[in-house]
Amino acid sequence: MERYWSYNIKKNNYIPIVSEPLSAFPTIIDTKRKKVWCRSCHRWENILAISQNVLKTGCGKLYAGPFTRDDSIFCYGYDISRRDRNYTIKVQSQMVATNYRRLLDNIYDLDLNKKVLYRNGKEVYFQEDISESLCQEITKQLIDEIGDDYKKKFGIKPSVTSSLNGFSVLLGYMLCPFNVNFFTIARHWGLNPKDSDFTSMSSGDTPDAENEMFASLGIRPTKSIRKLYQKYPQGIIGYAAAKDLGITDVNLLMKSTTSKWYAFFKFYMITISEGYIYYPVRRALMQFTQDMLALSNQKTVWNSLDRTINYLVDKTIPDFYVTDGIHLYTGCSPHLTEREKHQILSEGFNRYTHDFLMRRNNAFGEDIAIERRTGADAAEIQRAAEHNEQFNLEQQFLNLEYKAGEAFKTNSKKERVPVPDEERYCFYVAKNSLTLKIIGSEMRNCVGWGYAEAVRERRATIVYAMHNGKYKICIEVTPDFTIRQAFGPCNNELDGEAFEAYSEWCQEKHIVRRNAFSIHCAPRR
Repeated sequence: MERYWSYNIKKNNYIPIVSEPLSAFPTIIDTKRKKVWCRSCHRWENILAISQNVLKTGCGKLYAGPFTRDDSIFCYGYDISRRDRNYTIKVQSQMVATNYRRLLDNIYDLDLNKKVLYRNGKEVYFQEDISESLCQEITKQLIDEIGDDYKKKFGIKPSVTSSLNGFSVLLGYMLCPFNVNFFTIARHWGLNPKDSDFTSMSSGDTPDAENEMFASLGIRPTKSIRKLYQKYPQGIIGYAAAKDLGITDVNLLMKSTTSKWYAFFKFYMITISEGYIYYPVRRALMQFTQDMLALSNQKTVWNSLDRTINYLVDKTIPDFYVTDGIHLYTGCSPHLTEREKHQILSEGFNRYTHDFLMRRNNAFGEDIAIERRTGADAAEIQRAAEHNEQFNLEQQFLNLEYKAGEAFKTNSKKERVPVPDEERYCFYVAKNSLTLKIIGSEMRNCVGWGYAEAVRERRATIVYAMHNGKYKICIEVTPDFTIRQAFGPCNNELDGEAFEAYSEWCQEKHIVRRNAFSIHCAPRR
């Protein structure tokens, strides 16, 4: 792509130039009144004629384009550079009015890796936060280049069928090239799909965007499904998710399109990236559904899932009872009796189910500990070590390691000597899947069974603390450096020295506990 672009008076568009563009002299017009502001007479004049980007005023003066409205912003040039998958676009513009003119410069950074647009260093979330437009010529080239990347990755180059323009259409194209749930993504980024200007975005290999979206979700678009999508677009997500779990009864699938099902899958289950649906706890929930469909019918299983979703609606109850319960089920499933599975099916995932699975998991962990002491599971540990997965952790999360408590103490000779690590609360970051297994086994929690996937996808980081050779604290840190959970062994509250060490760690690592989603620690009084 050419670096410098400037408005060309003769061609009435933007063309590449060899050096940074200079300012332009826009002509201010009022299209409703058919008048032009005469810079010589300093008054509004009638427009007598216009031809080849030049107009004639009532006073006989000739003015060339560009033409713009009074008190508006006109972009006269662009400076574009690319490094790897990041575009830096300097927009040169000017505020134009009958009584003043002012030059403006704004720098936009388009990060294709993070899929974020920055304006002067700050993230842009809404259309109104973009003060200037991006010319049609540059927009087309940017979309072509991004589309070429999609072509290499997916084998198809998306095309645009939208009335949106400039940065707005670039955002939509960058975030959602295959129109999967574009309604929600567009609304999040300040693009209102109900506007008359909004049409659709399609990848070009299907007749329209709707067909492609249905195809990507694995749905056959019947008339009733199309009506559903037109009435409640988000409902398609719950429909597709229930179908993916194994529900095939159309009547039940239609019931899965309610707002509560959408909220459940949106906030707890589904992330949509580059045209694919992915569930953070998909594997565990699919195992639960498949197990239960082998014991009962689709309606009973659907009702169980519906009870789970109703439980999440009650915001007085911590959500981890559901999410952790789903993870716990995966590890406990092979050891549950048919009767116990029927009980879980009847209850859904709630506080009772969570506590029951936690007790079973603890008992299972005790069995593992006994086997370890007898050496009977040496071969199993060896196999786990052979399949150990190293996590690709960012440096800022690795920096969460810390040693709490006094670093020195005074001995009997009144000498200051270092305190051994085993006598301090040493906080470590779990860097591989084997460590998670050991933490889960030693502390009797679900970290070893359901968190490798979350850490792998960087939705969570597990920090643990050891004291006197024993695992004392287990913490789940969010990508935003808040605490989702903090427990002692067997998911007990943190108290005494453990709580003091945890508080010191939070303070030293600038973790603000009051912003946490759900902290399960409290000092005993």
